[in-house]
Amino acid sequence: MTKKLSDIEQEAKLRKQTFYDPTLDPVFKKVFRKKSTLIHFLNTFLHLENESKITNVEQLSRTVKLDDSKDGNAIGRFDIHARTANGQFVDIEMQRVDDDDFMDRIELYGCLLALKAKITMDGEASKKELENHPYLMPTVYSIWLCNFPVPFCKGYREDLGLFRHSDLGDKQALPIYAKKKYIVIDITKFVPSGKNDLEEQWLEIFKNAPKAKHIPSNVSAEIRDIYERLMVKNSTEDFFKKVVSSMKDKRDYWAGLATAHRRGEAEERSRNEAANAARDKRIAEYLRANGVSAKLLNAALAIK
Repeated sequence: MTKKLSDIEQEAKLRKQTFYDPTLDPVFKKVFRKKSTLIHFLNTFLHLENESKITNVEQLSRTVKLDDSKDGNAIGRFDIHARTANGQFVDIEMQRVDDDDFMDRIELYGCLLALKAKITMDGEASKKELENHPYLMPTVYSIWLCNFPVPFCKGYREDLGLFRHSDLGDKQALPIYAKKKYIVIDITKFVPSGKNDLEEQWLEIFKNAPKAKHIPSNVSAEIRDIYERLMVKNSTEDFFKKVVSSMKDKRDYWAGLATAHRRGEAEERSRNEAANAARDKRIAEYLRANGVSAKLLNAALAIK
């Protein structure tokens, strides 16, 4: 059994690290606070080159309200929410926990992103544009970085879209609707191929930064800048405390999740025992009605 570190021990361990873990919530958000870093990430993972490259982005509110009134209820909170200069909308999520409803969460956030983007786009359209194209949707990208084994990921990256069933098995098949795109990255399945392209350099950060002792020598200037901003010694004490707090919150979450699972297993055992008892009672009543002796009946029920 792994010994649980106290807060003091956890803090001391973190101070000995060269780099923060970028999958932790405050660190992840710090990485993408810099606009050029976000642009670099999007161009890399959306595989955009030359004239199709993103040159500017606008960071949007992370809180999602489908009702824009002052009292509208928030129904979602993105990790990174942004809009590109050409009107595409992006949600980037860092997921450390494989919860029971993970696929539902991916689709829910994708729907929230698309609806919020539609509301924003329509709010900026002219009356004539709305009359001519009332159902026009913007392109949205839902990108999920997962620090746990994702069951449906065969490799470290899966691009998901809307395909025809008749296209299953066709490697050249294209989605029939290309404006809603999902990219799921399973960090645990990433193994460097040796080509050291920008996507691999990014994934090396997410997978290996907490264990690294120095900045790799063969990385781009943008990636080097990220490593420098991830250095524990370069951060403020306030940020250090925020990271420690997030690690404690995550430990508490895992402890709560384990307790919930144990409670669920106990409840399932209780339900099964009750169902088995009811079944045995019906069997006993049937056998007794057909003249089976109490001795044979008890012996039969004792068989497991």
